[in-house]
Amino acid sequence: MSGRYRLMVVVLACGLLLVAGISLLSSSTAGAQEGAKYVGSEKCKMCHPEQHAGWLESKHSKAWDSLTPDQIASGKHKERACIECHVTGFGKPNGFVSAEQTPALKGVGCESCHGPGSAHTKVMTLAAVNEEEVTDKQIQKDAGCTQCHNPHVNFKKLYGAK
Repeated sequence: MSGRYRLMVVVLACGLLLVAGISLLSSSTAGAQEGAKYVGSEKCKMCHPEQHAGWLESKHSKAWDSLTPDQIASGKHKERACIECHVTGFGKPNGFVSAEQTPALKGVGCESCHGPGSAHTKVMTLAAVNEEEVTDKQIQKDAGCTQCHNPHVNFKKLYGAK
């Protein structure tokens, strides 16, 4: 019985180490973004003009403008459940605060999916200055579209959206 017990302890310990290792690996990308600031989609345009032009034509760029006058007049647009789907980085460090304080973050910008851009722009600017070919592997690929695009909630019915 003590042999089985030892085996179970060893297997359990190995399992915990494996889970801890996977957790550390998956958090390293997020850690690279730690301390990064939102810079706004205009900054992205400098190196990604085609993507920026496409974004300008999308509903994401017009998300702030889609708030109705009634929503704004009633103050409903300031509620977390409403605003976080119409701006970039709401409720996150250095993210959207208000239309007056952070106008560059109105709308669902590049950083809504790719994360705060200051670290990326710094890495890529240094690479350009040094004439290096660099790929920033720390940039996020997506941030979970279902936070706003939730098929189980009828936001139009709930909030009277367009």
